[in-house]
Amino acid sequence: MFKINNLTYQYDKKRKALDNISMDFDKGDIIGIIGSNGSGKSTLFNNLMGILKPTEGEILYKNNKLKYDKKSLYNLRKDVGIVFQDPEKQIFYSMVYDDLAFALRNIGLDRKNIKVRINKALEAVNGEDFIDRPVHSLSFGQKKRVAIASVIAMENNLILLDEPTAGLDPESTKAIVEIIKSMYNKGKKIIITSHDMNLIYDICDYTYVLNKGKIIVEGKVEEVFINEEKIEEAGLELPWLVKLNKNMDLPLFRKEEDLYNYWSENFGMNLNKIAK
Repeated sequence: MFKINNLTYQYDKKRKALDNISMDFDKGDIIGIIGSNGSGKSTLFNNLMGILKPTEGEILYKNNKLKYDKKSLYNLRKDVGIVFQDPEKQIFYSMVYDDLAFALRNIGLDRKNIKVRINKALEAVNGEDFIDRPVHSLSFGQKKRVAIASVIAMENNLILLDEPTAGLDPESTKAIVEIIKSMYNKGKKIIITSHDMNLIYDICDYTYVLNKGKIIVEGKVEEVFINEEKIEEAGLELPWLVKLNKNMDLPLFRKEEDLYNYWSENFGMNLNKIAK
């Protein structure tokens, strides 16, 4: 998929939003990119999509260097979809069906296939009842689901999710997490930026940590999050399961259920029932 070699992006002569970074997104199936505000996460996504062009370095997709002519970017975006942090940035039509149909019409699908894809995409995000609704009637979380449905309908192989759970209540967050896991189970490659360390720890298998446009640590999720010094340097905090490992001398659990099972086996208390 994507490989980045020594990429630098400057907004002006004094400020580097990305500073000589290299990444290989074949190192995981769900890649996390974390960092505080201003670390360069959104700028990175805009470079990957060809919205911005690197000041220095190169981006490869499927071993081919990105080209910025209209046809090349069109082909890239048929294969790579992005869901922005603010769904309003990618919802242009007043009705949900028309918005989802827009990109599909642009790639030449007929009316029948468009309808089939839209129905499947909305079903995947549990949004079947959105199909004939005006966009302005949807909640913020529902708009996020429509934005994700738009990339599902395009049948992209790689999906970039920029802060997918930002601004959502717990119920909507849980729904988005289930959608992400479902996309992964269907063979999609996913790259996520997020401030939610518990989300990244839960669903990602490889993580890059950005700080002021530089990669300060990378690796498998467990390896990255036990490096408390680098996490704090990036202005982030440890996931709660890692805090338990650090502060209570417990094993390092990857899943909440693993903690409950461990507690039940060792202390005879079923925490699964308590959690529910």
